[in-house]
Amino acid sequence: MTLQDWGAIGEFVGGVAIIISLIYVGVQIKQGTNATRAASNQAFNAQYYALLVELTRPDTRDVFWKGIGGLKNLKGSEQAAFMGFLAAIMRTYETFYFERLEGRFDSRMWDGYSAQLFDLYANVGVQEYWEIRKHQFSDEFCAFLNSQSTTVDSKPMYRTDS
Repeated sequence: MTLQDWGAIGEFVGGVAIIISLIYVGVQIKQGTNATRAASNQAFNAQYYALLVELTRPDTRDVFWKGIGGLKNLKGSEQAAFMGFLAAIMRTYETFYFERLEGRFDSRMWDGYSAQLFDLYANVGVQEYWEIRKHQFSDEFCAFLNSQSTTVDSKPMYRTDS
């Protein structure tokens, strides 16, 4: 074999090694992407669960229950508590709305959570909150909520007639 033959073999082996390296890097990136998506899903669930746990506290629950029927039902600091709690809920939804757009949040999970968002939005007190505080949220999330809330078949999250 000549030096030129050995050089050709070396180039071929080098090319194969580069292809194997690129495949390995691609697999690693995919695994990293999947891990990031899983972490985002878990973070959202944990954040949402924490809000639900807070909602089971009697003082939070009572203020929330009155507030979803309308801000007129709240007295004094109850309105601030209700609006603060809704700010936390809406900010959570906004954050993960963007996570979903970036592909870091599973769309299958988002479908259920967004249905809950629109069911929550169907309550008078939540709509009143939104009209007062929507300027605190991104234009894109506002457009999403406003456009979807008119087309989605949502129902108030809770019965307020009892």
